[in-house]
Amino acid sequence: MSGENLKNEYKFNSRFRQYVDKYRENRHITVEEALTHEIVRQVYLSYTEV
Repeated sequence: MSGENLKNEYKFNSRFRQYVDKYRENRHITVEEALTHEIVRQVYLSYTEV
């Protein structure tokens, strides 16, 4: 999975974007940092497997 795929998913998938935004706000980190975290990557995989 590439970082570009995660960025595209964040840009175009509103449900994934809401999850990432809530995750990053709770941890006070940037979107780019959040997209590198393993839990966010696992959520990304669950969105793409459906």
